[in-house]
Amino acid sequence: MKILLIAATHGNELLGIKLYERLLKKRSPLLEKIDFVIGNPKAYAKKLRYTDKDLNRSYEASGTEYEVLRAREIKEYIRITSPDIVLDMHTTNCVQPNCLIVHNLDGDIKKKFLRASHIDTVLQVQAMGDIVGVGDNVIGYEVPNNAVTPMLLDAIAQDLQNFVSHRESHPDKKFYRMLGKIYKQDVSQQRAKSFVNFQKHDLGFVPIMTGNNSYKKQTDYLGFKASETEEIKV
Repeated sequence: MKILLIAATHGNELLGIKLYERLLKKRSPLLEKIDFVIGNPKAYAKKLRYTDKDLNRSYEASGTEYEVLRAREIKEYIRITSPDIVLDMHTTNCVQPNCLIVHNLDGDIKKKFLRASHIDTVLQVQAMGDIVGVGDNVIGYEVPNNAVTPMLLDAIAQDLQNFVSHRESHPDKKFYRMLGKIYKQDVSQQRAKSFVNFQKHDLGFVPIMTGNNSYKKQTDYLGFKASETEEIKV
């Protein structure tokens, strides 16, 4: 099994960097199975989310912006190297559980990794030009910044070890389907303050990644809305 680990798709999100450092110190034999790439090296060097355009909205984009060109490079790298699984590592300022992000539940290798991971919350997102739409072997990690601890890094390292060792002891997941975006024009500030991520709101949907996040200033939406929790086995 070969894992492609993509860190710093957003240059100020360091989960992937810290995980790789932890692997070097504590689990170096596992690195024989891991290929490591910094998703957005220019933004990472400047400690910015991105330079010209959000890389994780650029995988289906046309143009010559740095992130659009970088998305093409990453897609080509994936095509050439053919990893079994691609993991894109993200953090958020939002208050929410650790979760895994997929476009769908298609693909045996994707299901295999989900069963290997201790994280029990899975979000299926709609196509947004993000990397999880590149193929059926791509999964995103989304973890609150304050949850990135040595204990969590060790748990994710164990996820990777489980995957390469064919240990799949976590089939039970809480599954959410993205229904759309929560647009600023549709929700008052008072309403938005009442959202609790991954818990159903009286508006009839489950808010996702709302609150003190990057979307507030840089987009016309506050976060995503999702279906109610489905208890599934993958």
